[in-house]
Amino acid sequence: MRGNGLNQTISTRELKIGMFVVAIDRPWTETPFMMQGFLLENVDQLRALQHYCRSVTIDRTRSIGDQYSAKVFDKDAPLRGADGFVRKHPDVTESRVGAQRFIKVARGFKGKIHTLRQPHVPRIRIEDGRSRLESELLYSAPIVDDVFRALRETQLAIDSNVAIDVPQISGLVGEMAAGVQRNPDALLWLTRLKRTDQYAYDHAVNVSVHAMVFARFLGLSGKQVHQLGLAGLLQDIGKVQIDYGLLSKPGPLDEREFEHVKAHVTHTVRLLQAHRDFDAEVLATIAAHHERFDGTGYPRGLEGMSIPLPAEMAGITDAYCAMTRDRVYREAVSSQRAMETLNQLRNTQFRDTLVDQFLQCIGLYPIGTLVELNSGEVGVVIQQNQVRRLQPRVLVLLAPDKSVERFPRTLDLLMQPDTADGEPYRILQALPPNAFGIDPNDFFLA
Repeated sequence: MRGNGLNQTISTRELKIGMFVVAIDRPWTETPFMMQGFLLENVDQLRALQHYCRSVTIDRTRSIGDQYSAKVFDKDAPLRGADGFVRKHPDVTESRVGAQRFIKVARGFKGKIHTLRQPHVPRIRIEDGRSRLESELLYSAPIVDDVFRALRETQLAIDSNVAIDVPQISGLVGEMAAGVQRNPDALLWLTRLKRTDQYAYDHAVNVSVHAMVFARFLGLSGKQVHQLGLAGLLQDIGKVQIDYGLLSKPGPLDEREFEHVKAHVTHTVRLLQAHRDFDAEVLATIAAHHERFDGTGYPRGLEGMSIPLPAEMAGITDAYCAMTRDRVYREAVSSQRAMETLNQLRNTQFRDTLVDQFLQCIGLYPIGTLVELNSGEVGVVIQQNQVRRLQPRVLVLLAPDKSVERFPRTLDLLMQPDTADGEPYRILQALPPNAFGIDPNDFFLA
């Protein structure tokens, strides 16, 4: 066994169920494993790897059960960026400037449609391997607006019985996928800042972005990230052929009504099959995104490993996004409550290992989460830290006495800034949406 940190190269004779394989000793195309990173879940996979490969590289931080190991950090060691330089937390003035920069950009999205594209793609920073959050927000905002526009045009095309412009939609998803690769947090923010209050459109973009973020987290190829994004965006277009009265019914559907609504999957597949060159893998994902691991899904009642992995991923993402948005028949729940619900569905509706990976991807404090700090201050999570998920970047909104913070500032908890008492800042708890009267999507935009 050899390795650096928690990535280890081992002989396939040493493989165990629960290990996450990130690299193999031959091209992926020469094996049945096309994911370019996957969780080893059964004996058949293990034997296949031993047949095709002599050694593989595993990632202990993405393995599960006894094979999992968390990253260990020396708390006294200086924090270094990817460029090797020591990183220090900005002083109070810099923190306030950073907060105002974010607030100014976010405020510019309120009620505004962006039509002017930015001329330059945001630069990937050496220190953290991502584009700057504010730069990515400005660059990707017109792309997301174009996606919303394309969805409206798609509905009109279906209503008018004319062809859907699939190449245009696919190209826009490709641009969003590139943004997800540069800075996933920025695209997740845009799903909040660009909400239209039209659930069908908002949900489509929300699922598309979350699915691509999930695919990126799992280490899937760029093509697979794009395919999942396209599936997430188009998987419900068949609902335009469902009676709107049923989709907007405030109460539960009866059996006959539910059967009618379930037909939207068939409608979607038929609409997309009309395009001769439509990606067959994307179509398969859409066709099975309502199938469930225990066989209780629809339309075919597939179960277990017979459900394509991308469809399972699309299904989990769809469920999470639906729970965290207001519906006519149910109020939105917090991200934490939605993740608790998904955890309860392990090995029933969803495969346990995939639920584990999704929850790790979203994190305990997702973008937009209100949090209370050990100082008594309240803030909103504006950016994840990829190194330590429990130490995100926070925009402070309320002072310790819960009064409005007159001079908001950002805190990068990864750099362990100190409170007024000299203790490192840490999160005490996640707060429910609208805690202390705060809407994290709108509070700082007023």
